[in-house]
Amino acid sequence: MKSLLILGAIVLLTILGDYALKYASLKMSPFASTWFAGGAFLYGMTAIGWVALMRSHDLAQIAVLYSAATIVALTLVGIVSFGEMLSGKQVVGLLAALLSVVLMEAEA
Repeated sequence: MKSLLILGAIVLLTILGDYALKYASLKMSPFASTWFAGGAFLYGMTAIGWVALMRSHDLAQIAVLYSAATIVALTLVGIVSFGEMLSGKQVVGLLAALLSVVLMEAEA
């Protein structure tokens, strides 16, 4: 349970960081914006959680869970916040990401 909370915090920090970086990319000078600084800071904060998880879990398992959760969450952020659309291939890709979690957890 504790591991899932840590993983959830890492995913949340990543999503917030990506959100900030997306806003930075819309600025005239993205690397000089506070959005960029905030996104970079949030990314750095995830390192604390990664180290905690790596102490007790296989990297492959946590990486797949993290990647799938991040992909799904960022897709939702893109659709809801930025009006982005998904193609049929992208939907299949999302399903493949979720299938990877199922396959990796079957070995756990």
